[in-house]
Amino acid sequence: MKAKMIDKVSSEVYRKHPDFEGVKPKITPREGGASNDTLLVYRKKVSGPGGKTINRIIRAVVDGDGKIKKISTSK
Repeated sequence: MKAKMIDKVSSEVYRKHPDFEGVKPKITPREGGASNDTLLVYRKKVSGPGGKTINRIIRAVVDGDGKIKKISTSK
């Protein structure tokens, strides 16, 4: 996946989740089938109740054209 497409997807994720601004994704090509999908995983540690740290995760599945197929987030 090209860096330009990753930047486009990242800007969309940052627009929907401004607290993830500047977090770089881990990029993994999806295996199986004839699809050219790529999984981008954004991870960030935030402080939760009682001062404990919680991992926040955003997963974005992107097709070969750079269009987002699905976004899911942890709570």
